[in-house]
Amino acid sequence: MFCKYCGRQIADGSLFCPGCGNQLNSAQETPPQAGASSYQQTPPTQQTPPSQPGSYPNYTPTTPPPVGGYRPNGGYQSPSSVSAFNGYPMKWYKFLIYFSLFASCVGGVISGILLIAGKAYGEESELIYLFFGELRIVDLLSGIVMIALGVMAIFVRQKLVQFRKDAPSYLLIFLSISTAHSAARLILTAALAGDIFFSSSLAGSYVLGLVLSVLMIALNNVYFKKRASLFVN
Repeated sequence: MFCKYCGRQIADGSLFCPGCGNQLNSAQETPPQAGASSYQQTPPTQQTPPSQPGSYPNYTPTTPPPVGGYRPNGGYQSPSSVSAFNGYPMKWYKFLIYFSLFASCVGGVISGILLIAGKAYGEESELIYLFFGELRIVDLLSGIVMIALGVMAIFVRQKLVQFRKDAPSYLLIFLSISTAHSAARLILTAALAGDIFFSSSLAGSYVLGLVLSVLMIALNNVYFKKRASLFVN
């Protein structure tokens, strides 16, 4: 140990310094070594170089999803412009998915409910069924078919929106069933009601609707065959 007054080295546990004679009240601490720092220096913080504008850490470029059709991360995406449809105009397609098939669903369900409830002919329903009781059975079955067609319209619409490969086929099946139903109802109603049916305005509307349905099947078949390359999912 060392004397705190004169700095002389003395024996450990001495009460007085033999050099200067001063009393030592407590054990002396060994003086710090020369050049030793009284504090530890904090290593300099390593700074991260600034990122380039528009860059992010740990960013890995990914391939953007295709404009239309199936996306790798799940789900489907519809093209949003005409150029995305390989140059094909798609106004009729958009009319089908945004209006026509929705209208078919609503109209089919409402008409089906009215037929099942026996209210399809308005105030004359009771009188008509009174004279033509068998027509009530035809309308009941027809109402069930129309409600089923209303549900099928939404099913077909979803297939078209997702660009399913079999979507055009399902659309043609839907139109064919609807046309066959109209034809069957026309024939049965005419057979049961006879001259009264043909003398009313219902006969003309039924025949016109049947002709338009057949025409729509043919036109949609041509339309979607030209765009078969779009429906690949």
